[in-house]
Amino acid sequence: MLSIVLTELQKIKRYHILLIGIIGMALSPILGLITQNVAIEEAKNTNFDLSALVDSTIWNNATVFMPIIFTLIGGYLINREYTDDTLKNVLVVPVSFPKLLTGKLTAMGILSLILGMYSFVITIIVGIFAGLSGFDILALIKGLFYMLGISICIYIAVLPIIAFCGRTPGFFMGGAVIAFILGYCSMFFKSGLLRNIYPFLASFTVIGFDTTSYINAKNKASIPLGLASLGVMLLISAFIIVISKSPGEAKTKQRKNNISLRPAQRERIMTNRH
Repeated sequence: MLSIVLTELQKIKRYHILLIGIIGMALSPILGLITQNVAIEEAKNTNFDLSALVDSTIWNNATVFMPIIFTLIGGYLINREYTDDTLKNVLVVPVSFPKLLTGKLTAMGILSLILGMYSFVITIIVGIFAGLSGFDILALIKGLFYMLGISICIYIAVLPIIAFCGRTPGFFMGGAVIAFILGYCSMFFKSGLLRNIYPFLASFTVIGFDTTSYINAKNKASIPLGLASLGVMLLISAFIIVISKSPGEAKTKQRKNNISLRPAQRERIMTNRH
């Protein structure tokens, strides 16, 4: 398993799709600055400093950028085995398709943390160039932990989508669109049970991030329900991985079934003749 993960991390560096993640995560703090500057006076944050920019980036990442980027890159890693026609070579090592899928998804989980760290660094750079004040080391360290926490939680939230779409060649693009829509819908759930169990909002709850200023939440979210929500996402992902079979395996099984039926068919024909 470790060799699969390390191999995937090496391969990721050569894929051009990684540029989408790099550019997308860099756009998040810029979007935060633009939103602050174009907002009406009543909606502006009068204390918009570097820490506020970090918080804004975390929100933008979790609701807009991370769901689509993680799903797109994760699905691409799996889909390359289909497009490069290397799956048939890998499976004869032998490496089962569920094990291969687990290795790729683990590598994507590690990459999600790396992209989260990258986003935090870019946010600090953008804030400094924008002339924002509030360079508080303790607040920034807290923001870093928030960023890493939200990265892995959002990855868990979209993990079932990546795993499910990875079972079908070329379906990862549709999965990225679905993840984007689900992430964007987080802005509309302000109270009730749905806010507590919706995986994207549960991610904020688990890391202790205050979403009041972003969705005007009417009650305090439940951490146990948030943990349970993400736990269910992991269980669903594990189930999808366990039952997954490569297209080649399905065809091989069908071919074996057809071959095993032929003698019986011949015997039936001979019996009918007699």
